Amino acid sequence: MIRKLPDGRYELDFYPFGSSGPRIKRIRKTRKECKEIETEFLSKKRQLSTPADNMRLSEFVQLWYNVHGCTLKDHKYRLTRTIRIVERLGDPRAIDFTAAEFAHYREQRLKEVSINTINHETRYLRAVYAELIRLDLFTGDNPMSKIRTFKVDERELSYLTKVQIARLLEECDISRNNHTGAVARLCLATGARWNEANRLMSSQLLEDRVVYAGTKNGRVRVIPIRPKLSAYLRGLAFPQGRLFDDCYAAFRQAVQRSEIILPDGQMSHVLRHTFASHFMMNGGDILVLQRLLGHTDLKVTMRYAHLSPRYMDTVPDFSPLNGALI
Repeated sequence: MIRKLPDGRYELDFYPFGSSGPRIKRIRKTRKECKEIETEFLSKKRQLSTPADNMRLSEFVQLWYNVHGCTLKDHKYRLTRTIRIVERLGDPRAIDFTAAEFAHYREQRLKEVSINTINHETRYLRAVYAELIRLDLFTGDNPMSKIRTFKVDERELSYLTKVQIARLLEECDISRNNHTGAVARLCLATGARWNEANRLMSSQLLEDRVVYAGTKNGRVRVIPIRPKLSAYLRGLAFPQGRLFDDCYAAFRQAVQRSEIILPDGQMSHVLRHTFASHFMMNGGDILVLQRLLGHTDLKVTMRYAHLSPRYMDTVPDFSPLNGALI
């Protein structure tokens, strides 16, 4: 369906592969542009009428991308990563590929990459088969359904002390990019991911709250902040559009100058972990924290529960030995 919007532009909204397939929404200046996009997707649908049973795995992945993968937030990254997996596997026919072949591939791959990387690759390829089977575009079985991901030990989440926070912000404030300290403070005040804070638009920063949209899981989060912080951020920011310049490189340099040692992979995430950790240590509620961080699964948020001063305090009260000595 193509409809005219109040601002004069046109919106295309339709399901080219049926109600079980991806929903395509695009906004363009003219009806003609929307029509061209619709025609392009319908043309893809006709091309996909050939059964996927005889496709090579690379074609199979491309088919998945056309009917579903292109709608994912990280679609380009996922496609590139999955195609590289297929190349390393030798690009067999999709219907001939077996769990044993992937198990052998995984055994060799473990000599080069981490268990986490292997688990991601397993999920990517499994999802390709599962989606095409769900859409009735493949009649074979999903060989990846027999492959279990490896169990990974939970990583220690590093957080900054108040002394370290002051030291880091001091280094951020003397960076060449004067937005570095602003973005760092926003992450510490709201638990945002670095990119969520760094790419904030002026319309999303209000006097007493921040509205995060376009998040990792697609959900909108509204986080209260103090008006004083909002005024400080606006004093440094651009008046319209994006509030801040890209300043991750400057932040990384500030961390190095501060001589704070962080675990691998927690460079910018340490600010999010610090917010969550101090929130719990100061008596915050774990369910509120789940909503603030945007976690869909409470188990992810529970990593911070042990930091609460009241965590498990009531265990002795509920013991069968309560009030008695044996």
